[in-house]
Amino acid sequence: MPMRPEHERELPFPLSDVSNGEWCPRPPTAKQQLAKKMLLEEADVRARRLGMSRRDFLRTAAGTATAFMVLNTVHGLPQTGNAAVLPVSKPHCDDPEVGGQLFSADYFVMDVQLHHVDLEVFGGIPALGCLRFLENTCTPEGLAQLSQANMVKEVFVDSETAVGVVSGVPNGVPMPVETMAQTRDLVNQLAGSERCLSQAMIDPHLPGGLSTALESLDHQVNDLGACAIKTYTGNGNWRLDDEAIAYPMFEAALEHKIRVINVHKGFPQILGGGMGADYVRTIDLPKALEDWPKLKFVVYHSGYFPGPGTTEPIQEFLDVIRSLKRKHRRRLYAEIGSSFAVAFLSNPENAAHLVGALMKELGPKRILWGTDSIWWGSPQWQIDAFKNLQIPEWMQDQFGYPALTDKRKARILGRNAARLYKVRVRQRRCEIEEDQLARIQKEVGGFRKSRTHFAYGPRDKASFEALLAHKGGGVPDPEKLQFFA
Repeated sequence: MPMRPEHERELPFPLSDVSNGEWCPRPPTAKQQLAKKMLLEEADVRARRLGMSRRDFLRTAAGTATAFMVLNTVHGLPQTGNAAVLPVSKPHCDDPEVGGQLFSADYFVMDVQLHHVDLEVFGGIPALGCLRFLENTCTPEGLAQLSQANMVKEVFVDSETAVGVVSGVPNGVPMPVETMAQTRDLVNQLAGSERCLSQAMIDPHLPGGLSTALESLDHQVNDLGACAIKTYTGNGNWRLDDEAIAYPMFEAALEHKIRVINVHKGFPQILGGGMGADYVRTIDLPKALEDWPKLKFVVYHSGYFPGPGTTEPIQEFLDVIRSLKRKHRRRLYAEIGSSFAVAFLSNPENAAHLVGALMKELGPKRILWGTDSIWWGSPQWQIDAFKNLQIPEWMQDQFGYPALTDKRKARILGRNAARLYKVRVRQRRCEIEEDQLARIQKEVGGFRKSRTHFAYGPRDKASFEALLAHKGGGVPDPEKLQFFA
């Protein structure tokens, strides 16, 4: 079975699109391919100087700093000074200890978009385990690393994420609503404190009897403990202002004391492109906000349509925000899962435009941190990127963006979501030790009894199409499935 090249599996983070299965990733650009080549060369030099392997160097903070330096170089951006959007110096790249200082700021991080895959939905095909980057995946020991425990490790052990929200997927495939709640409970059991929440996944167009139909909301809230609704207007092609489809869901939400409606917007081609892009546009928000004053709406991905330009990918959403009355705008939130990562990897300056434009039009108190992990791998690289991101004075003057101050970073990285979900920021949260994962996994009967998932999403069209074929019930050709590691 083909694997991604060994050297690519050393990179501290992917340098081009990673899909969560909802949209088709684009092939790497020439600059992204150049960045990969340059990063490996720069890492070789520094690793030899430090007397370590390239792989080990790229695991350090200096490795991440070197990757940021390469992105600046490839895109012709200043490395240091008041004009830099991603400031990094040579000492940060040369010395792992100094590199750590670049990312030392301590923020409360709450990630509102976490996913994983329940392999039982995929028909229990053991060979799918071989898609993981581990050399020995097709062994009991290797497969154990594909379980829920690996998601917990990637997000809650191997990143600074303090609290996460398990987010729903259309029709509960490939993550059933029961699995979402079980994952939440597993995290909290491991931590001995509240470190995970879960949403209710509702497809209001579906007939009764299905696991994500509207009638399931009572079960998901009262039995499974869901604290918000996640929905996809592109799944079934409906709109938030559709009084026949959406409004009964809003009414049911209020009846169940749910006040937060999370909706996928942007990133078209969901579930294979059978959906028109019109249904993931944000033009249906104004009437819904007007008619449902007790609800708060979170626009996942900030309505991002991948493409060229600085703010063009979210331009329609920005226009919608401007059109709203102030009292309605205060109940609207922008989530930046995948949109931040895609913008950052296309050009760090584009990420500054994304965040700056959202702060300008919506305000820094209504932007939520999300990473679409675990599809992108551990979210730590995105946290590091956001920590280091700046909106320099020239961008503030030219575009009217607010400065991305430490206080505003703190809000976006976690405090905004904490306020929305009524999470106490200062509550003591226990760390999760890796040995606890093994113990819990053993208690539930081993990896075959626990929920498992793939760690990373498709990187190219062939992988995306193969994943979709399997979602539709067919068996994918293993030769076409390639996942980033």
